[in-house]
Amino acid sequence: MSRSGVAVLGLVWAALLVAVGWPLLRLALAFDASAWGALGEAATWAALANTVALTGAVTAVAVGAGVPLGILVGRTDVPGAATLRSLLLVPYLVPPYVMVIAWILLLNPATGWLNQLFGASFDLYGLLGMTMVMGFELTPLVVLATADAAVRLDPALEESARVAGASPWVVLRRVTLPLVAPSVAEAAGLVAAATAAAFGVPYLLASGGRDPAHVLTTRIYQALDLAPADGMPRALAMALLLLCFGLAAPALLRWGARRFAVPLVGGKGARPPTLTLGAWRWPALAGALVWVGVGGLLPLLTLVAASAMTSIGRGFVWDNLGIATWADVLGRSIVQEALGRSMLLAAGAATAATALGAALALVASRTNLPGRHAAMIVARAPYAVPGTVLALGLLLAWSQEIRLIFFDRVTLALALADTGWLLGLAYAVKWLAVPVGAAESGLAAVDRSLEEAARVSGAGPIGTLRRVTLPLIATNLLSAWLLVFLPAFGEVTASVLLTGPDTAVVGAVLFQLQSYGDPTAAAALGVVMAGFVLLGNGALRWVGGARRP
Repeated sequence: MSRSGVAVLGLVWAALLVAVGWPLLRLALAFDASAWGALGEAATWAALANTVALTGAVTAVAVGAGVPLGILVGRTDVPGAATLRSLLLVPYLVPPYVMVIAWILLLNPATGWLNQLFGASFDLYGLLGMTMVMGFELTPLVVLATADAAVRLDPALEESARVAGASPWVVLRRVTLPLVAPSVAEAAGLVAAATAAAFGVPYLLASGGRDPAHVLTTRIYQALDLAPADGMPRALAMALLLLCFGLAAPALLRWGARRFAVPLVGGKGARPPTLTLGAWRWPALAGALVWVGVGGLLPLLTLVAASAMTSIGRGFVWDNLGIATWADVLGRSIVQEALGRSMLLAAGAATAATALGAALALVASRTNLPGRHAAMIVARAPYAVPGTVLALGLLLAWSQEIRLIFFDRVTLALALADTGWLLGLAYAVKWLAVPVGAAESGLAAVDRSLEEAARVSGAGPIGTLRRVTLPLIATNLLSAWLLVFLPAFGEVTASVLLTGPDTAVVGAVLFQLQSYGDPTAAAALGVVMAGFVLLGNGALRWVGGARRP
């Protein structure tokens, strides 16, 4: 596979340099004296302080709630643990911008339904509200990490503690929790990265308050929205701070995870849970269901109820209920075009990312070509870069037309600004790491003797790839395709910054509906997005189940 491998690696490197290297280089080259001067502005450092505070608070909430819930479903005899685990994922599956719309309907300080029902005055706008909404959204990351680590624990360690006279709760505190701590730290790093990069939730909950608590992502958007040319230096300065913090905080947590890592050994077959709750089984289940109900089901039901109203202000009266809002929203040409364009761009981005990721993983795992590991690092890098920073780099890289002249006769003009191509490129670049990892893990599970047998039988490299390798990793690639398609379909951050007048996508349309005061229409479109994503997740779980023997 030497010649073909060199050709594939060359094409992969060319694609990575165009899609990843050039935007990040363009971002660095644009950082001039005026951008350095913007670093001295008080508003910039106030936004950084709010970003740090929000990241710390959300990470603390996610760990504080996620560890007990993860232990509950992964290491105890709570009834219906498998079903409960799936329900705990609901707040994470629905796009966060959709969920925050529901929370605004519930906890707006003036008109929120829960505030009116209980005579309360909880103010959702501000860092506290952001922490609550994003805490519900990101806690499932810690739940999954904790539960998976708990299932993989070597039971002999806990059994030894029990034989020595320790009670189940002492075993939990002194053995189980320390052993799952590295996995929890890894998940906390993901939570910190996602919080630092968040845009939709902070934007709605900062701009609507009396004393706006802006973070770096919202300040970057404001700088580019009000005066793109004048605001670019300020946006670059904040992008640098966001990039540094967004990479440093998760890296620090991951370093801690590796520093104190303990090997987890999985045995054969399923093992009974070691922590017997006894009379606490049903109260523990009830507490977990309350978390699911408040964090996931309540916002979804709120969206459905709001989408069935003609006017939010008139409340739950019969003549205010119906399908008029649905008919109006789905009948709008801009919504129809946005839905179709989002599906097309998400499918195109998923296809391109999966093809490129599979090619790169194949070269990295099946050849010894120099540069293959560096290409893997470059391909994974955008996933760790905040979406706002990545979008800014793409905006700078492709804001002007690029002309290439060959032999003084042939001219190739490349103009991506305000086109769907730029959005599709942003989606593919952002989630390229997903198919790279999926293909790499799939290839690692393929016994090379199968490929060698095909070659001995006379099959060439292409034939072996087509008839042996690709069929064996097909379900991995399909899962990766869905894992790129689903978040790209409802993506808001890059969409808001890169959408042009004629390239509206569903995330940008939802942003406009909510920002410009059409809550019923926003709720209806939010329900469509949530339903689409939940159905897609069901398809993903079906694909994952099909992979099991």
